[in-house]
Amino acid sequence: MQIVTEQGKKIEFNQEKHVYIHNNEYIVGMSTILGKLASPMLENWKINNMVNAIKKEMERQDIPIDKIQNIVLNAKTNAKKQGDSILNIGSMVHKFCEMWLKGEKFTDPSDPVVKSCFDKFKKFWKKHKLKLAESEKILYSERGYCGTLDLVATDPKGNLWLIDIKTSKGIFINMVHQVHGYKLAYEEQTGKKINKMYIVRLPKDNADFEARHILYKKEHLKAFLGLLSCHKSELLFNEQVRKYNQLTRRK
Repeated sequence: MQIVTEQGKKIEFNQEKHVYIHNNEYIVGMSTILGKLASPMLENWKINNMVNAIKKEMERQDIPIDKIQNIVLNAKTNAKKQGDSILNIGSMVHKFCEMWLKGEKFTDPSDPVVKSCFDKFKKFWKKHKLKLAESEKILYSERGYCGTLDLVATDPKGNLWLIDIKTSKGIFINMVHQVHGYKLAYEEQTGKKINKMYIVRLPKDNADFEARHILYKKEHLKAFLGLLSCHKSELLFNEQVRKYNQLTRRK
Protein backbone atom coordinates (compact mmCIF):
# COMPACT_ATOMS: atom_id res chain seq x y z
CA MET A 1 0.00 0.00 0.00
CA GLN A 2 1.11 3.58 -0.61
CA ILE A 3 0.15 6.67 1.33
CA VAL A 4 0.89 10.34 0.90
CA THR A 5 1.65 12.23 4.09
CA GLU A 6 0.25 15.65 4.97
CA GLN A 7 3.55 17.10 3.69
CA GLY A 8 3.34 15.30 0.35
CA LYS A 9 5.81 12.50 1.09
CA LYS A 10 5.01 9.23 -0.67
CA ILE A 11 5.53 6.25 1.63
CA GLU A 12 5.14 2.68 0.41
CA PHE A 13 4.41 0.14 3.15
CA ASN A 14 4.88 -3.57 2.52
CA GLN A 15 2.56 -5.18 5.07
CA GLU A 16 3.88 -8.70 4.51
CA LYS A 17 7.52 -7.77 5.11
CA HIS A 18 6.62 -4.81 7.34
CA VAL A 19 9.03 -2.42 5.60
CA TYR A 20 8.71 1.25 4.62
CA ILE A 21 10.08 2.71 1.38
CA HIS A 22 10.53 6.38 0.45
CA ASN A 23 12.20 7.53 -2.78
CA ASN A 24 13.17 3.88 -3.50
CA GLU A 25 15.05 3.64 -0.22
CA TYR A 26 14.19 1.60 2.84
CA ILE A 27 13.32 3.71 5.87
CA VAL A 28 13.95 2.16 9.25
CA GLY A 29 10.84 1.21 11.21
CA MET A 30 10.05 1.64 14.86
CA SER A 31 10.63 -1.98 15.89
CA THR A 32 14.13 -2.01 14.37
CA ILE A 33 15.04 1.19 16.22
CA LEU A 34 13.74 -0.09 19.54
CA GLY A 35 15.61 -3.35 19.01
CA LYS A 36 18.87 -1.43 19.48
CA LEU A 37 18.22 -1.48 23.23
CA ALA A 38 19.56 -5.03 23.14
CA SER A 39 22.09 -6.29 20.62
CA PRO A 40 20.44 -9.10 18.59
CA MET A 41 23.81 -10.82 18.14
CA LEU A 42 24.54 -10.64 21.86
CA GLU A 43 21.09 -11.94 22.75
CA ASN A 44 21.45 -14.84 20.30
CA TRP A 45 24.86 -15.63 21.79
CA LYS A 46 23.35 -15.72 25.28
CA ILE A 47 20.58 -18.07 24.15
CA ASN A 48 22.97 -20.40 22.33
CA ASN A 49 25.34 -20.36 25.29
CA MET A 50 22.48 -21.34 27.61
CA VAL A 51 21.35 -24.14 25.26
CA ASN A 52 24.88 -25.52 25.04
CA ALA A 53 25.23 -25.43 28.81
CA ILE A 54 21.97 -27.38 29.20
CA LYS A 55 23.09 -29.93 26.60
CA LYS A 56 26.40 -30.45 28.41
CA GLU A 57 24.60 -30.93 31.72
CA MET A 58 22.30 -33.55 30.15
CA GLU A 59 25.34 -35.31 28.70
CA ARG A 60 26.92 -35.29 32.16
CA GLN A 61 23.81 -37.04 33.43
CA ASP A 62 24.33 -39.77 30.78
CA ILE A 63 21.34 -38.81 28.64
CA PRO A 64 21.94 -40.13 25.08
CA ILE A 65 22.95 -37.40 22.65
CA ASP A 66 20.18 -38.31 20.18
CA LYS A 67 17.61 -37.83 22.95
CA ILE A 68 19.24 -34.52 23.91
CA GLN A 69 18.99 -33.34 20.31
CA ASN A 70 15.30 -34.24 20.16
CA ILE A 71 14.64 -32.40 23.43
CA VAL A 72 16.38 -29.26 22.14
CA LEU A 73 14.58 -29.36 18.76
CA ASN A 74 11.19 -29.89 20.40
CA ALA A 75 11.84 -27.04 22.84
CA LYS A 76 12.80 -24.66 20.00
CA THR A 77 9.73 -25.68 17.97
CA ASN A 78 7.39 -25.18 20.93
CA ALA A 79 8.97 -21.81 21.75
CA LYS A 80 8.47 -20.64 18.15
CA LYS A 81 4.83 -21.80 18.17
CA GLN A 82 4.22 -19.97 21.43
CA GLY A 83 5.83 -16.80 20.08
CA ASP A 84 3.77 -16.95 16.88
CA SER A 85 0.59 -17.46 18.92
CA ILE A 86 1.34 -14.44 21.10
CA LEU A 87 1.99 -12.25 18.03
CA ASN A 88 -1.21 -13.47 16.40
CA ILE A 89 -3.28 -12.64 19.49
CA GLY A 90 -1.90 -9.11 19.55
CA SER A 91 -2.55 -8.64 15.83
CA MET A 92 -6.13 -9.92 16.10
CA VAL A 93 -6.90 -7.70 19.11
CA HIS A 94 -5.66 -4.66 17.20
CA LYS A 95 -7.79 -5.59 14.19
CA PHE A 96 -11.01 -6.06 16.20
CA CYS A 97 -10.44 -2.77 18.03
CA GLU A 98 -9.97 -0.94 14.73
CA MET A 99 -13.07 -2.47 13.12
CA TRP A 100 -15.19 -1.67 16.18
CA LEU A 101 -14.01 1.94 16.28
CA LYS A 102 -14.68 2.43 12.57
CA GLY A 103 -18.17 0.96 12.88
CA GLU A 104 -17.42 -1.89 10.49
CA LYS A 105 -19.48 -5.06 10.54
CA PHE A 106 -17.77 -8.10 12.03
CA THR A 107 -18.43 -11.31 13.94
CA ASP A 108 -17.20 -11.32 17.54
CA PRO A 109 -13.91 -13.17 18.07
CA SER A 110 -14.18 -16.89 18.74
CA ASP A 111 -10.88 -17.05 20.62
CA PRO A 112 -11.66 -16.41 24.32
CA VAL A 113 -8.33 -14.63 24.92
CA VAL A 114 -8.83 -12.28 21.97
CA LYS A 115 -12.42 -11.62 23.02
CA SER A 116 -11.36 -10.87 26.60
CA CYS A 117 -8.73 -8.37 25.44
CA PHE A 118 -11.18 -6.80 23.01
CA ASP A 119 -13.82 -6.40 25.73
CA LYS A 120 -11.25 -4.74 27.99
CA PHE A 121 -10.42 -2.26 25.25
CA LYS A 122 -14.08 -1.34 24.78
CA LYS A 123 -14.36 -0.84 28.53
CA PHE A 124 -11.35 1.53 28.48
CA TRP A 125 -12.69 3.46 25.48
CA LYS A 126 -16.16 3.96 26.93
CA LYS A 127 -14.81 4.89 30.35
CA HIS A 128 -12.89 7.85 28.91
CA LYS A 129 -15.62 8.75 26.37
CA LEU A 130 -13.14 8.93 23.54
CA LYS A 131 -13.79 9.58 19.86
CA LEU A 132 -11.64 8.17 17.08
CA ALA A 133 -9.54 10.66 15.14
CA GLU A 134 -7.16 8.34 13.28
CA SER A 135 -6.14 4.68 13.34
CA GLU A 136 -3.22 2.65 11.96
CA LYS A 137 -1.65 5.87 10.70
CA ILE A 138 1.64 5.54 8.86
CA LEU A 139 4.13 8.18 9.97
CA TYR A 140 7.27 9.50 8.33
CA SER A 141 9.81 11.70 10.06
CA GLU A 142 12.40 13.82 8.26
CA ARG A 143 14.83 12.48 10.87
CA GLY A 144 14.79 9.23 8.92
CA TYR A 145 12.30 6.80 10.39
CA CYS A 146 8.77 5.51 9.90
CA GLY A 147 6.15 3.88 12.07
CA THR A 148 2.48 2.94 12.22
CA LEU A 149 0.72 4.22 15.32
CA ASP A 150 -2.36 2.48 16.66
CA LEU A 151 -4.79 5.26 17.51
CA VAL A 152 -5.28 8.98 17.89
CA ALA A 153 -8.44 10.00 19.77
CA THR A 154 -10.09 13.06 21.26
CA ASP A 155 -11.56 13.26 24.75
CA PRO A 156 -14.59 15.38 25.81
CA LYS A 157 -12.28 18.33 26.56
CA GLY A 158 -10.82 18.29 23.06
CA ASN A 159 -7.45 16.85 24.09
CA LEU A 160 -5.69 14.78 21.46
CA TRP A 161 -4.62 11.35 22.77
CA LEU A 162 -1.95 9.16 21.19
CA ILE A 163 -2.80 5.57 22.16
CA ASP A 164 -0.66 2.48 21.80
CA ILE A 165 -2.34 -0.89 22.45
CA LYS A 166 -0.37 -3.71 24.07
CA THR A 167 -1.26 -7.26 25.11
CA SER A 168 2.03 -7.82 26.93
CA LYS A 169 2.58 -8.88 30.54
CA GLY A 170 3.82 -5.42 31.49
CA ILE A 171 4.74 -1.93 30.34
CA PHE A 172 8.42 -1.56 29.57
CA ILE A 173 10.85 1.26 28.79
CA ASN A 174 11.01 0.52 25.05
CA MET A 175 7.26 1.19 24.88
CA VAL A 176 7.82 4.61 26.43
CA HIS A 177 10.49 5.36 23.83
CA GLN A 178 8.08 4.16 21.14
CA VAL A 179 5.25 6.56 21.97
CA HIS A 180 7.73 9.44 22.20
CA GLY A 181 8.94 8.57 18.68
CA TYR A 182 5.34 8.43 17.45
CA LYS A 183 4.55 11.77 19.06
CA LEU A 184 7.52 13.45 17.40
CA ALA A 185 6.72 12.07 13.93
CA TYR A 186 2.98 12.72 14.24
CA GLU A 187 3.45 16.37 15.24
CA GLU A 188 6.06 16.91 12.50
CA GLN A 189 3.83 15.35 9.86
CA THR A 190 0.44 16.79 10.78
CA GLY A 191 1.24 20.01 12.62
CA LYS A 192 -1.17 18.89 15.36
CA LYS A 193 -0.24 18.82 19.04
CA ILE A 194 -0.55 15.58 20.99
CA ASN A 195 -1.80 16.45 24.49
CA LYS A 196 -1.64 13.01 26.09
CA MET A 197 0.13 9.73 25.45
CA TYR A 198 -1.35 6.48 26.71
CA ILE A 199 -0.19 2.89 26.65
CA VAL A 200 -3.28 0.71 27.04
CA ARG A 201 -2.35 -2.78 28.19
CA LEU A 202 -4.93 -5.50 27.68
CA PRO A 203 -3.76 -8.53 29.72
CA LYS A 204 -4.33 -11.98 28.28
CA ASP A 205 -5.32 -13.28 31.72
CA ASN A 206 -8.25 -12.27 33.95
CA ALA A 207 -6.70 -8.96 35.03
CA ASP A 208 -8.40 -5.70 34.05
CA PHE A 209 -6.97 -3.28 31.49
CA GLU A 210 -4.15 -0.95 32.47
CA ALA A 211 -4.20 2.55 30.97
CA ARG A 212 -0.84 4.19 31.69
CA HIS A 213 -0.58 7.92 31.06
CA ILE A 214 2.94 8.46 29.72
CA LEU A 215 4.24 11.93 30.48
CA TYR A 216 6.38 13.59 27.84
CA LYS A 217 10.00 13.78 28.96
CA LYS A 218 12.91 15.16 26.96
CA GLU A 219 15.10 12.36 28.32
CA HIS A 220 12.83 9.71 26.82
CA LEU A 221 12.81 11.44 23.43
CA LYS A 222 16.61 11.80 23.54
CA ALA A 223 16.84 8.07 24.31
CA PHE A 224 14.69 7.23 21.29
CA LEU A 225 16.73 9.49 19.02
CA GLY A 226 19.88 7.94 20.47
CA LEU A 227 18.64 4.51 19.40
CA LEU A 228 17.95 5.94 15.94
CA SER A 229 21.54 7.23 15.87
CA CYS A 230 22.76 3.75 16.87
CA HIS A 231 20.94 2.33 13.84
CA LYS A 232 22.47 4.92 11.50
CA SER A 233 25.91 4.25 13.01
CA GLU A 234 25.47 0.52 12.38
CA LEU A 235 24.52 1.16 8.74
CA LEU A 236 27.60 3.36 8.32
CA PHE A 237 29.85 0.73 9.90
CA ASN A 238 28.42 -2.03 7.70
CA GLU A 239 29.01 0.09 4.60
CA GLN A 240 32.60 0.77 5.67
CA VAL A 241 33.16 -2.95 6.22
CA ARG A 242 31.69 -3.73 2.79
CA LYS A 243 34.03 -1.25 1.09
CA TYR A 244 37.01 -2.50 3.09
CA ASN A 245 36.30 -6.10 2.07
CA GLN A 246 36.01 -5.06 -1.58
CA LEU A 247 39.42 -3.35 -1.45
CA THR A 248 40.95 -6.35 0.31
CA ARG A 249 39.73 -8.76 -2.39
CA ARG A 250 41.26 -6.61 -5.14
CA LYS A 251 44.74 -6.82 -3.61
